[in-house]
Amino acid sequence: MPQLEQNDYFQLNLLADIYLDNLSWSGGNTTLEAIACQLPVVTCPGEFMRGRHSYAILKKLGITETIATDKNHYIEIAIRLGLDNQWRQTIKDYTKMNIDTVFNDRTSVESLERFYQSVVGEGK
Repeated sequence: MPQLEQNDYFQLNLLADIYLDNLSWSGGNTTLEAIACQLPVVTCPGEFMRGRHSYAILKKLGITETIATDKNHYIEIAIRLGLDNQWRQTIKDYTKMNIDTVFNDRTSVESLERFYQSVVGEGK
């Protein structure tokens, strides 16, 4: 597909059944956008941080069933999500129920703020 405008991209996410995270470079923004559309995400975490963003987001969301242990497992999960409407809907419902844990948790922001204050020195 050609590059899409933002609204068209969100519409595509709303029409899709699943989101397949890239195996070599994990999604950050794209995974968050998929989750915002309650689109089930399949990921297989890599060794380095660049391959673990979706993994961390799914862990925060409380969905570990779509985190694969290897490429074969990734394919199995993707196929099952594509074919098993009930399981896919369960993942979507759980995402919707717990979406605030991803988008409204200020723990990381507050931790980063405390770090900057400790490094710079409160107002100095």
